[in-house]
Amino acid sequence: MREIPQFSRLYADEQLRSPSGRFVLHYDTAGIAVIADTERDVVTWRAGAAGRLLLGDGGEVQVEAGDSHETIWYSGFAAPGAHVLILTDAGDLELLSGEHVRLRNSRTGPVEALALRDSAPAADITAGSFLLSERKKRRTVVREQDGWLRVGEHWPNGGGGSYALSGPLVDWLEQEGTVLGWLMLPVNGTRAKARTLCLTDAAGTVLWHEGDQRPATPVPAGAPYAYGGPELGVGARLRHQSLTSPSGSHTLTHQGNGDLVLRCNAEHRDVWSTGTHWADGGWAELKADGDLVVHNPHGAPVWRSRTAGSGARRLVVRDDGRVELLDGKGRALWSVDTHASCAAAPVNAPRGAVMLRGQTLRQHALTSADGSTVLGHHDDRRLVLFGADGTWLWYAHLGEAQQPGLLLDEDGMLRILDDDTERPPLAGPADELRVQNGEILLLRADGTLVWRNGEEVTETGAAAQEPAEDFEAWMEKLTGLHYYCAAVVHDTTPDDALVRLGADPGQIRTGTWDDLLTQSQYARRLHRPVRDRSGSRPPRAAPARTVREGEPYRT
Repeated sequence: MREIPQFSRLYADEQLRSPSGRFVLHYDTAGIAVIADTERDVVTWRAGAAGRLLLGDGGEVQVEAGDSHETIWYSGFAAPGAHVLILTDAGDLELLSGEHVRLRNSRTGPVEALALRDSAPAADITAGSFLLSERKKRRTVVREQDGWLRVGEHWPNGGGGSYALSGPLVDWLEQEGTVLGWLMLPVNGTRAKARTLCLTDAAGTVLWHEGDQRPATPVPAGAPYAYGGPELGVGARLRHQSLTSPSGSHTLTHQGNGDLVLRCNAEHRDVWSTGTHWADGGWAELKADGDLVVHNPHGAPVWRSRTAGSGARRLVVRDDGRVELLDGKGRALWSVDTHASCAAAPVNAPRGAVMLRGQTLRQHALTSADGSTVLGHHDDRRLVLFGADGTWLWYAHLGEAQQPGLLLDEDGMLRILDDDTERPPLAGPADELRVQNGEILLLRADGTLVWRNGEEVTETGAAAQEPAEDFEAWMEKLTGLHYYCAAVVHDTTPDDALVRLGADPGQIRTGTWDDLLTQSQYARRLHRPVRDRSGSRPPRAAPARTVREGEPYRT
């Protein structure tokens, strides 16, 4: 473990380690907590009694009896307000506040950390200084031992929490000419605003912000190209999309998380990536100056090939696994060719907007003819239908299989490849899976629609089951809630789960979320509290609802 929170015990089978792993706090054979230097094989600190070590009342390191909570030794190492105990790479114990601000070091004594103003270059946040904003909430950004940044938020009454920004993202945040601080930004695309941690440039343009990345303006479309083909031209973009070599042996994919990944399809393994999975979306583009650039959702560059001015006109994926930038004469100016060798066996890869029987969507993507809608991968486990603005229109979790994917089998059944052979197919039989504007469709050869966006479709095109007529009452209760709770159930059907929760089997119906909104007549007021004429809120309790991935909602 990397830290011990206040009142948590260090148990016999646990160790507190410094970031490098050189120093370890553990128990010796006598049951006494000791700090060991693993390089010199010596003990550098020892508790005064055998028993369980913890950070107790008053922020003091203590030892309690193993068979009770009675404190039997006080270390004298304490700091008011200490909530976390860590071990440094110098072999010292340190006490941190709940926001991870350094308070006291076991060797050097009290630490006077400098509180910076509420905005500063990220590089100015060090072990001895932290970003601080004090308004209704106390917000902090603190440098951790491993170089990551920890963002904290705390209320005056003591509530709050924190999360960490990882190393690659932190390295990018430290670019020159930028400032990290808090701004009032819209919440999830609504009119409501909240103070949000942002990175801005000298002009005040937001380059990144915490939470889901939502750019202020829509991302313009790139130049069209042969979607799913082996090359990308100047001005064209990969946004959740892929390029596949002529034989299908290798695929270069821009994942929904922002990583640009090269995959060997025959061996089902990634052989190269830009490492930009932390960007949370965006796109990859071949610029007019010849530079291949990966952008985050705000358009800020997070990776580049550094080939500006080279004259590169095409990005090409080769059958032997090379990815090259070529000039107008076909000469290679830049390439990805240092990865481990990979079998280049041909693969029947889906391309364009259609997947046929016998084809599997692994790291590939399908793009509608107009380029607006993409069935692609957010990461290795989530297959998503992305709309033109990047919203998720449908998704399927690909399970924990070693070689996950979506297969349109030879029998026409649409299946998620899973180690669980009993997993039922999503739909079928049909002859092709097609992506078009805002939709994913499963069609037979004669054009009959079998399945749309996760729902089976009857011959008349209507949903297989009609939504319940009492959705209006259900929505009235739901929209009056301030909080929502989602339950995940395993090894049972949604109907059975609802019955176990006490639902009347005769009242369980199937319908999509859009059906629910239409039936309830509350679409325009979905995000507003509902009140009756007396001004009181509707009842707080809402009926149970389950969601099964890739299928309609059940209520």
